[in-house]
Amino acid sequence: MKSYFSKNFRKDSGASSDESLITSTETLSTVIDGSWSADTEVVVVGNGPAGLSLSTFLSGWQPFYNVNSPHPDPRIHEKLSQNAEQSLLDQDLSWFEAEFEELLNPGVRPVAQLLDMLMRPINHLQFQYNQTTDIPHLVFGETDIGGSWTEYDEEMITVSLANWLDLPGFTIEEWLKGQPLVARLPAGVVREYLKAYAEKMNLLSKMKSRTKITEITKLHDGFSKDVFYQVSGEDSEGQSFTVRCKKVVLACGQSHQRHLEVEGEYLEPNVVYDVTHLKRVLHMEEGLQRGKILIVGDGISAADAINFCLKNQLPVLHVMKRSELQLKQTMLSKLSPSIYPEYAKAYKLMTGKRENVLYERVTSASVIKLSKRVATIRVMDKEIHESFQVLVACIGRRSELSMFPEKIEFNADYRCDSDPQIFAVGSLAGDHFIRYLVGGCLQVASSLLKDRAMEFQQKKLQIVQSQMAQQLQEVERRQKRLRRKPATRCCRLGHILSTSS
Repeated sequence: MKSYFSKNFRKDSGASSDESLITSTETLSTVIDGSWSADTEVVVVGNGPAGLSLSTFLSGWQPFYNVNSPHPDPRIHEKLSQNAEQSLLDQDLSWFEAEFEELLNPGVRPVAQLLDMLMRPINHLQFQYNQTTDIPHLVFGETDIGGSWTEYDEEMITVSLANWLDLPGFTIEEWLKGQPLVARLPAGVVREYLKAYAEKMNLLSKMKSRTKITEITKLHDGFSKDVFYQVSGEDSEGQSFTVRCKKVVLACGQSHQRHLEVEGEYLEPNVVYDVTHLKRVLHMEEGLQRGKILIVGDGISAADAINFCLKNQLPVLHVMKRSELQLKQTMLSKLSPSIYPEYAKAYKLMTGKRENVLYERVTSASVIKLSKRVATIRVMDKEIHESFQVLVACIGRRSELSMFPEKIEFNADYRCDSDPQIFAVGSLAGDHFIRYLVGGCLQVASSLLKDRAMEFQQKKLQIVQSQMAQQLQEVERRQKRLRRKPATRCCRLGHILSTSS
């Protein structure tokens, strides 16, 4: 089975032509007697924080516990000090769950929480580069480096505190060469940090940005009996490519905006799904500033839209699916007013505890139809009709896994339930915050390293067994030749006697 590679596959800027990992069929995967060769060992789908963190661990960067910066919990310090000379990638960290149950956060996986505790508020880790642990891999992403962060409004202030956004081996403080002057950073700053991170950790040669993976197929080689994956996709210019690998890691997260999925949604020109696109529409069309903005949703992104509209004196009609009581259980209700004053103001508007002449709200409601900039809204058992200039549907994001022929699910160890060679990290695996996804990436990288070592030992054993089988065959051939030699001599003697008589 051959794979077909686009000869015009675009590389990241800064990579020389001889660094191209994907060129053509003739230079890469070849077929010899029905066997196959992998183009890379691991394909990572997604180039956001999860894809970058995993790439760091797969590129030979190893985290060690720094005994000179001891963890404040003496029990954790003692436990980690016992193997301080060994990388965390090579350790069994299950002891944390078994021995520190009282510290566990029910919504966070144990290893993810442990690594978070070792990275902040004070860093207790040190990273060392070891080229021998580098696992060949490629990281594909539909956007520039940064994933969803490249699409956020650059003025949006992050929910996470600055040091919660640190990736392994190179922190935001190190990038800024000093502590940030504000606790929460604009999304545009985080986006630049992610780009700088990829360069600092020498990951650019692994990054294949602006590429869309369209299909992942599991195949079996008839000659070697090996299992491999054929990963197909397109670059930004529509050129197709195919890559063969042994493992697949999905780090694509929830990168696609959820849509209302109602009649007329795709016929309306002024339906957008975030503040970034709202700004673009407002900038493009004259007179729009005087029209009503219809906001749908009750989460963080909806609050961002409210704050933007009111700041710019735009009238808002806010449609929320939750009831008054249910709104008290949302994430917005749990944010500290002292740290998140802008969200506290929006939340008070949403719950009716604060008023603004430009803001109207309706709860226990949902948009059911759109037509000619008029929204049909169902409220309890009745319908109302509201005109709008722009509708902003802030109803969250979803994962896009259409590259697989059927639905796949993952277990607590980040492995696919139906295929142990496929993994998931980041929000796709339930680690929605950067501070926790780093630990998940470490756990997956550790699994990949162990799998690789085991496969190496198996291959080594197969080679030894093959050599022994060849030696045995050679011994048997020699024995057969030895058994035939006496009979040959007897025949010759009989022939001589018969001719002499």
